[in-house]
Amino acid sequence: MSNVIRIFLSHRGFGSLGNSVEFLVGEASSLWLGNWIEVSERESGYFEIVGNNMTEKNGDWIVDSTALGFGEWDSEVVDLDAGNSDESQCFGISSHLWWNDVDLTPEYIRAPNLQRLREALEHVAFCAWCPGDI
Repeated sequence: MSNVIRIFLSHRGFGSLGNSVEFLVGEASSLWLGNWIEVSERESGYFEIVGNNMTEKNGDWIVDSTALGFGEWDSEVVDLDAGNSDESQCFGISSHLWWNDVDLTPEYIRAPNLQRLREALEHVAFCAWCPGDI
C-alpha cells in the first residue's frame, strides 16, 4: 500500500436528517471543523479514499453505519450521478461528480496529481448520509 495522505476539507455538506438537525440546533459547527479524508494513490492518478472522520463504519443498535456522498457542489462541477443513485433520488446527494479533469466519487478520485485533487475538493462538499434512511 502506498502512503496515506490526510486532506483537510474546507467544506462539508449535510446529507442525512440527523446531520440537518445537528446543523439547525447549532451542534454541527464543531462536527465539520477539521473534517478530513485520507487518500492513497493506488496507481498513477487513481486516489482511493481509505479513511475519513465523517462517517460511522460500524453501526450498532443505536447508530447506523453511514456513507460518504457529495451534498453540495458549485456551478463548475458536473453531477454525473444526476438522479441515478438512491441517495440522489431521495436526498439530492451525488455519488459521482466531475470537475475539469477530476473524476470524484465517495470511494475514489481520479486526478492528474495530488494538487489537482486538492483543487477539485474546493468545489465540492462531502456529507455523511445513512443508507438505512432510504
